[in-house]
Amino acid sequence: MSAKKDSGEGTVLDERLHQPRPTGGVIPKDTKIFLRIVAGPDKGKVLDVSRGGSFILGRGKVDVVLDDPKISSRHVELKIFGPGHYYLCDLASTNGTFLNGARVDRRKFDHEDEIRVGDTVLRVSVHEGTIPVSE
Repeated sequence: MSAKKDSGEGTVLDERLHQPRPTGGVIPKDTKIFLRIVAGPDKGKVLDVSRGGSFILGRGKVDVVLDDPKISSRHVELKIFGPGHYYLCDLASTNGTFLNGARVDRRKFDHEDEIRVGDTVLRVSVHEGTIPVSE
């Protein structure tokens, strides 16, 4: 019994080594993670990524579509694995991905960091525990 699958193109996929993209359930329920777009065509939008998992941002068929012509169709992947374990991975984009002004390929990010893709700047907000409400 083999776990390998022949794709017919000469490439053999070993299904035991393939891991699907995580799609949620890795962040505690009392933690909220938001990406606020502070610059670019989508300025003012807030993205809730609190469920955790993996999010691909870009202009094509992605998890989060951004209306910025300087962004690649699949520009960057955000991986949210658990408290304090937030990563971004540039997906070989044309114009690059920047974290706090520095061009990066893969990097850990955290609360109040700024991610820039094209002309779009996203500010990260992580709220652990209950969120205080002012009266």
